[in-house]
Amino acid sequence: MKFIALWSLLLLAKALLAASMPLFGDEAFYAWEAVHPAWAYSDLPGGTAAAIALGTTLAGDTGFGVRLLFLLAGAAWPWLVVRTAWRFSPGAPAWRAGLWSLPLPLLVPTGFMALPDALLVLATLLALDACVGLLRVSGSLRGLLHLELAIGLVLGALAHYRFAPLLFAGGLAFVAAGGWRCRREPGLWLAMAAGALAWLPVVVYNLEAQGAGVQFQLLERHPWAFDAKGLAQPLLQALATTPLLYGLMAWALLVSRRSPDAMQRFLAWAGLGLWVFYAVLAPFVDKARFSLHWPLPAYLVAAILLPKALEATRTVGVRRLAPWAAGLAAIGSLLMLAVVAVPAAPGLAARTAGTALYPDNFVGWREIGDAVSPRLAPGEVLVADHFMLAAQLAFQLDRRAEVYVLDHWNNHKHGRAAQLAGWGYDEAGLAQVPAGTTAWIVFEVEETPPEARAAWVRRACRWFGGLEHVATVPGPGGGKHFWIFRGRRAVDAAAAACAGGLAAPSADCGEHAPTSRAARARLRLTAIMNF
Repeated sequence: MKFIALWSLLLLAKALLAASMPLFGDEAFYAWEAVHPAWAYSDLPGGTAAAIALGTTLAGDTGFGVRLLFLLAGAAWPWLVVRTAWRFSPGAPAWRAGLWSLPLPLLVPTGFMALPDALLVLATLLALDACVGLLRVSGSLRGLLHLELAIGLVLGALAHYRFAPLLFAGGLAFVAAGGWRCRREPGLWLAMAAGALAWLPVVVYNLEAQGAGVQFQLLERHPWAFDAKGLAQPLLQALATTPLLYGLMAWALLVSRRSPDAMQRFLAWAGLGLWVFYAVLAPFVDKARFSLHWPLPAYLVAAILLPKALEATRTVGVRRLAPWAAGLAAIGSLLMLAVVAVPAAPGLAARTAGTALYPDNFVGWREIGDAVSPRLAPGEVLVADHFMLAAQLAFQLDRRAEVYVLDHWNNHKHGRAAQLAGWGYDEAGLAQVPAGTTAWIVFEVEETPPEARAAWVRRACRWFGGLEHVATVPGPGGGKHFWIFRGRRAVDAAAAACAGGLAAPSADCGEHAPTSRAARARLRLTAIMNF
């Protein structure tokens, strides 16, 4: 069958990338969280870290082990699309729905990288499938549907705060489609109770951490002020999804909302609700981080409905558009595969240095890890200048649990400062390191603007005396650089003396190297993974 063949090819490509591609910065931090088991963290609930812990237990402390559970989650999505479509259009239309779910470009990285959206999409599809079944299935099978719903609700609560709008849109659509008739079933209430209890770890964490997680996800990362640039969100969504497929899926949701079939109406309103929610929110929310993947579940819902909508339409032009939409989407997915494959080939990554394709959030970590590892002796401490470098060093140095982190603005921008403080790896933790302890301090050069680098390096003198520059380590192609310093945990006098004389070392950062990651991020195509 076409579906099985194409699904297998896509899974093989993703598995090869999962095994060969270095960890993205956020993946490394989630892997670091997995070394510190908890029910919730400052940036996310505990599901992502738990999945990484299980994956590395099964497949070893490797990039593939970190990504294993997420690869399997992504592989399950098309089958759940087929399963849900089968409930109201069994046979060939259901398999065609599965085919429509495959060529979505933004699902390529989400379907194998160790990112919470893999679990979030899986949870959404499980919950939607259970609700579709509850609208028609009768008898003893309803108990299995209640169980499936409970699993979806629990998994979603453990995956991300962004499961909340999915709950809202899906719940309203379920009631509007006739789900209110299920209100007398104890199994439904038990499923909802399980889903509600799954939010308890997040609630407890935020109560104990002065609301750090909620404050970051709802307040700190969003300006909550109108920005006209957000009005372009539908256009950006169309470009990322490929325009023809985007239009076809929007059409499928719109026409299905009036279907005589309650199951199709439910899916249409759930998908439209999520789609419209993020479109309306776009002018007011975070534009510093990538967010085009947020409506992804709505596209998979549209894929479920699309074959049936195409069968029912009398508009010949729409039917003729479908093959072109599928072809363009397939090309877009292949291009996405090519882009995310760049960091998997060190030689190719090196040749992209100084260009928008340079995958700097993926590369350079092995080189700095190899440079630090032979220098670091037992009893010595390791310090990174920001959270992402610390997380990557922790992974490169055999899943090291303890790496101290200076108070870099990136720690706050990405909601990780509270977590570092909770582990005792922030500057307050450094204060507890015994005086005289040898320390290795690593700076990622391009992470700090040139005019601020000298002052930023001198910040280390608050904690370390006798600092000396040991090495400058380039990333592939010289697209990024790291400075390694050695010092000793200082008493106040040593720190004061150091602070007066230390300057950032001069380093040739490459003729084409950008001045900062922030400037590169506005251009870099691989920012599609900067979730």
